[in-house]
Amino acid sequence: MRSKIDGEITAERLAEALKFATKKFPYDAQVRFYGANLYLAAFNAEGLPLELVDQHGQEVMIKIVAPSGTLVRPALTAEGVERRRQAKETAAARRAEEEAEFQRQEAQVLEQRRQYQAKSDLAKRTWEAANAITSQQIKTRAEEFVAELNTIVHSVWCEMKPVEPVGKRKDEPKPLPVFSMREGMLMLDVSTWKTPRQVQNPIYSSRSYDRLHRFWAHPAWAEACTRIEKMMVSWLEQGQTTAALNA
Repeated sequence: MRSKIDGEITAERLAEALKFATKKFPYDAQVRFYGANLYLAAFNAEGLPLELVDQHGQEVMIKIVAPSGTLVRPALTAEGVERRRQAKETAAARRAEEEAEFQRQEAQVLEQRRQYQAKSDLAKRTWEAANAITSQQIKTRAEEFVAELNTIVHSVWCEMKPVEPVGKRKDEPKPLPVFSMREGMLMLDVSTWKTPRQVQNPIYSSRSYDRLHRFWAHPAWAEACTRIEKMMVSWLEQGQTTAALNA
């Protein structure tokens, strides 16, 4: 508990504070007080604060030592000793649980970072491999490459007959994507676009840090991309490119 004394500190007022504190407990509680921290602020007659220091310039600290043989801490009963032991064990167990939880969360964060980095590395390899295969095909057999792409897309559209799910054109056939070449660049076009778009590869439109994005997400285009990917891999020797595309 705390005992606050307003005004000037005297021996009588300190004794009064102790007496008042004792009265706060029942007589049968056998309350005793052990140890105290007393902070005193000194002021001169003009009411200005004084800084009390010793001969070394250090803040004055007064320590009142109990006479030899005096208990400086309360003597514990057997029940008190057991309760203290249990309290220490409970506190230790709680600290152990908190530390274990911290370690678990830290391991989880590290694993999430590892997985994120792995996904990022895979996305980068896949993107670069798809671009490299496309560039090679354009340089060596551009016309055949474009024709095979359009054959795959047309076959999927004929098989799946995709339609618009919402909007003014709901239930109408989805426009057929068409690949073409323009000045050595692979282009993709649909009837609803104003102009064809240059693409780096026929499967992915872009790459974010850990994710590859396709031009459309509907099932027909996903199936077309799957078949295009298989065809592109079949053009090259099984090995690094295959691992990059299918890892």
